[in-house]
Amino acid sequence: MSAIDDSREFDVAIVGGGPAGTATGIALQNIGVGRVFLAEAGSYSKPKIGESIPPDTRKLFQRLNIADAFEQQDHEPCLGSFSSWGSAQLGFNDNLFNPYGAGWHLDRRRFDQFMADQFKQRGGHLACETRFASVSVEHNTLHPFQLSFDDQPPVRCRFVVDATGQSAIVARRFGAQPKMQDTMLSIAAYFDCKDTDLNTLKLTLLEAIDLGWWYCASIPNNQLVVSLTTDAHIAKEHGLKDPKNWFALLHQSAHVAERVHSLAPPAHLHYWKTPSSLLNPPAGNGWLAVGDAASCYDPISSQGVYKALATGLKAAHAIADWLDNKPTTLAEYRQYIGNEFINYLSQREYFYQQEQRWHEAAFWLQRRAS
Repeated sequence: MSAIDDSREFDVAIVGGGPAGTATGIALQNIGVGRVFLAEAGSYSKPKIGESIPPDTRKLFQRLNIADAFEQQDHEPCLGSFSSWGSAQLGFNDNLFNPYGAGWHLDRRRFDQFMADQFKQRGGHLACETRFASVSVEHNTLHPFQLSFDDQPPVRCRFVVDATGQSAIVARRFGAQPKMQDTMLSIAAYFDCKDTDLNTLKLTLLEAIDLGWWYCASIPNNQLVVSLTTDAHIAKEHGLKDPKNWFALLHQSAHVAERVHSLAPPAHLHYWKTPSSLLNPPAGNGWLAVGDAASCYDPISSQGVYKALATGLKAAHAIADWLDNKPTTLAEYRQYIGNEFINYLSQREYFYQQEQRWHEAAFWLQRRAS
């Protein structure tokens, strides 16, 4: 193995600079793990899909010691939600009596940048535009892991964290494999609501249809995001990656259509896989996965960012114990990820069972089979 200078040696190296990776780094710094390296393939400059987070995310911000700083970011409030699920009528769920107050509609690019800044302010070493290439192990050394990157010097560390999302590219190098429970596709468009009154709507809207379900929410910068979640074969059969077909289907909806009736069709769509999967195993000797690298949840759960922060906090304590020659907490972390996934599957099944209007529709038949 090639020589490496001490400035490239760290206690922990995190691959992936989204909320899961940065939350892990912040939590590690907060509990005194000093030398933490974080590699982010991008630069926090590109727009990202917005996301709503629940009010009790505030308690995770408090545990990360970033609650006050987050409040100053002034993200859009999420006051609650409407849903047409299991009935053609709209149900209403507000956050008025939630002890944690309102939730938020995040500007994800700005939120991810904020988290990266909080990590750096605590002394973390952040390397942007640093794409992971490989990991190798040299046993019986103080820093046994060497991580290589495209066009960047390698780093050595004592512990490796995979925060690369669904791809879990680092964990796969250690032999881990995601176990799929279900795979869907979300297809979304952004609408500019600058000259309308739509940007005043602070409630999300969820509407089930025979082909899947629609999600609609106001997000920062006077934008409205609308997404359809369905199966890939259904999207192909109906040509739903074509903006015209997607928009035509949207206008057939009973409730979401009312929010977009005055808007022009989108010029293009964004789409991504939305699996339910669990990494097996989510941790091993000297490494672990956080966020979507450890487990992916259906977007119906609205737990993407929440889960990223929660697993980051849990992982930090397991890593600190590992570095202090207390490896048993790593086994507890594996159990935690598994238990949370089992709970999620149970809640997801219950939620999908509430919709019984389309007994023979392929999308709903698949959910019942899952």
